[in-house]
Amino acid sequence: MGGRGWFSGRKWFKRGVTHAEQGRLTEARDAYLRSAESGSVNAQYNLALVYVDLGDRANAIRWFRRAAAAGDAGAMHSLALQLADGDRKEAAEALRWYAEASSRGHAPSQFNLGLHHRVTGELALAERYFEQAAQHGDVDAEVSLAGLWLGRGRRREAEELLRRAADKDHPGALDFLGKLAAEQGDTEQAAGFYARAHAAGFSGAAVNLALLHKKQERTAEAEEWFRTAADAGNAGGMYGLGQLLDGQDRTDEALVWFHRAADLGDAQAQHALRVIAAREGK
Repeated sequence: MGGRGWFSGRKWFKRGVTHAEQGRLTEARDAYLRSAESGSVNAQYNLALVYVDLGDRANAIRWFRRAAAAGDAGAMHSLALQLADGDRKEAAEALRWYAEASSRGHAPSQFNLGLHHRVTGELALAERYFEQAAQHGDVDAEVSLAGLWLGRGRRREAEELLRRAADKDHPGALDFLGKLAAEQGDTEQAAGFYARAHAAGFSGAAVNLALLHKKQERTAEAEEWFRTAADAGNAGGMYGLGQLLDGQDRTDEALVWFHRAADLGDAQAQHALRVIAAREGK
């Protein structure tokens, strides 16, 4: 590319950045397109991101693919994310792009490969990729790796990883540590971890706090935390609240929450509704 072409492409790229920052996606698309067509890999990647925001999956894939072919690991990962939601052929291609980005040290791709292999039951491969991502500083990978290590009896190493992630207020790590403390009978420490996990944005921790209080027969506190989770849209919280209310003969209130949880696909709530219907002869 000649000097003038490079300068022109750079100019259009900067305009694209300005438009995108201002939320003017159509103008950003047009500016990035000028730069992308001049060969700018950064523009190709950013153009694909704009197409994602515009809901144009086909063009997003097209430009992620261009940037990925030029060796951009972030584009490889983003392309894989788009393809993973497609048909079987696209999903298989997504794995190949994750693998390529992973080989270049891209931690999010390593983490996603770990998730894939965990789902398929290939735990040795899952551990390998989680460990690679963790070594690159991916906190989600550290927590997932800790989960695998707990399953293999490597509790000390797992707890070390979880505490490191918890120091960064990772909600999953905090919730995990809460469960471990509860298993050891340390309810005070468990409650502290669950409260921190909830404060960090994990609504499921409110359910675990409620269950902890329920086990201690602290019904008012249990109801408060179940309701907190339920109000946040957590189906487990809705079911737990319904179960608690039904046990207090507050069946009409319980039915409201069982129905809400059932509508979200909660199997336990669906079962509870059948039990209540049979009990009341409906």
